[in-house]
Formats: sequence, C-alpha cells, structure tokens
Amino acid sequence: INAVFTYGAADDGSGAEEMVEAVNELCGVEISQYAEINFDGMKTLVDAVGGIDIYVPEGDEVDDPEAGPVTIEAGQQHMDGAALTFCRARHQFADGDYTRMRHQRMVLGALADKILNNLDIATIPSLVESLADMVHTSLSVSDIISLVNAMRGMDVNDMYSANIPSWAGDDTYINGQSYVFVYEDALEEMMARVDAGEDPEGPQTMGSGGDESATIGDLYNNSNTDWARGTATTSGGSSDDESSGESSGSSSSSSE
Repeated sequence: INAVFTYGAADDGSGAEEMVEAVNELCGVEISQYAEINFDGMKTLVDAVGGIDIYVPEGDEVDDPEAGPVTIEAGQQHMDGAALTFCRARHQFADGDYTRMRHQRMVLGALADKILNNLDIATIPSLVESLADMVHTSLSVSDIISLVNAMRGMDVNDMYSANIPSWAGDDTYINGQSYVFVYEDALEEMMARVDAGEDPEGPQTMGSGGDESATIGDLYNNSNTDWARGTATTSGGSSDDESSGESSGSSSSSSE
C-alpha cells in the first residue's frame, strides 16, 4: 500500500487510483471516492479552516526535527500548520509508526469536527477552490457540500478508530527493506465487522487485535506507552494483552 502510490505516480501519474485498487483488494471493499493532498496542502487546509483543536496526551509531546521544525507540548493545543509535524513524528515513541498513525487519525478527526460542526458551509466552495492545486479528488464541489451537509452535527469523538492488524520485526525484512506485514485472517474478521456496521475491534498498535474497542476520543486519553504496553483505557474496555505483547519497541516501516 505504501509503495503503490509512489510507483503509480512515477509510472503514469495514477498513484491515487492504484492505491485505491490495492486497498480494495486487501480489505475487500469498494472505495467510491478519494481525495489526495500533499504536505503543503495539509498545512494550508488546517490554516484555511482557522486551525484545529487537539488534546495531546501526556507522553505524546513532539520534539522531532525530522518531523518538523516545531515542538508540541502535552495538553489542549490549538494547531495551525504545526499539525503536519504532529502527523509525521514517530522516532521518539515506543511504537513509532503506530503512534504516527494514531496522531494522523486524531488530526483527521479534529479537521472533520471543525469542518462539520464549526465552519460556515457557505465557505466550502471558496475553500475547495483555494486548495485546487494541492488537493486532487474524484469528488465534485457539489459532492463535497452534500457530504458535509449529510454528516453535519456528527460527534467525531464517537467514531470508531482502528488500524490494520499487522506486525513488523526481524522477520519482515525483504532484501534489506523493512515491511509491515498483515495478519490477513484478523483483517478479514475485522472487515466483516465493518461491513456489518459494527465496531471493528481493531488494534491501535502492533498486533492482531480482535477484542478491542476504541474511538477517536479514546486516542486523546491515552499515551503511546499506554497503547504499546496494553494499559490503555478505552470506552469499550482495555486494550488486548496479546496485541500489546507484540509491540514492545518501535517498528521501522518505510510508510510515510
């Protein structure tokens, strides 16, 4: 999934379409629409909506020059373009790549909350137009407005959150390159729950998951060490011990 975008973009510019195909095949879904945004566009989007509000858990402070030039303290934060640094940081955390994925979901959740519940919908067309050079999407402007209208008032913190059941380690190197491998049976079970409209019960860190329940709101309430050690407290119970047992130390995947 990580590489297909790069190869597709370099080959004929179809990186996003080929990534959609790869996710469809792996997860057994049919993605109907997509939006692709680059790093500069991400910063511009956050700034354009007036910034986003995120509670950074104690222990998830960011001071990573490789991720960005700013530091981010714990506690309630109003982020502008610094949200990109929060999305990219991984080296300082116990389960590096997985913390980065959780932070990305927190930022997406905060963006969704701002756009759905705290933004004048009349400003959406001009916002889309201002980002035209940075965002590529199969959605029309009218599609975007209809989607915002349909989801307006949603409590984003109650949305379920999960990543693909996976692991990385000494056994996931191929020709010197580190990969994240998928627990395919666990993913199939998770996607069956998603297809049924149920809690995905998927992992928040390295592991197969299967009896976890977490929401976007839960991500604000637990640090990276809580997730990595299996001590996170969630709205649906505690994190799975089996999952956490496989997540000591950071993985070294190439995903960005």
